[in-house]
Amino acid sequence: MPLSERHKTVVSLWRQWRKNMRDLNDGWFPYYDTGKQIHLFYEYLEKSHPSLVDMPRENPYLQVKAWVETDLEL
Repeated sequence: MPLSERHKTVVSLWRQWRKNMRDLNDGWFPYYDTGKQIHLFYEYLEKSHPSLVDMPRENPYLQVKAWVETDLEL
């Protein structure tokens, strides 16, 4: 999968994952700082969508983090 397509997919999954976490409404998620949220999301990707983090030429964690941080600035 090309990097640009991964980017779109990861951002889309991030938005949905974050919405799902907020919808749980048990009070813990909103109190996590952004770094912790990104870390938990990355763990979710590793388990549920391992092909998205299979980037041999990139540091996948840093790449996903950069994409999510860019999305949060919008």
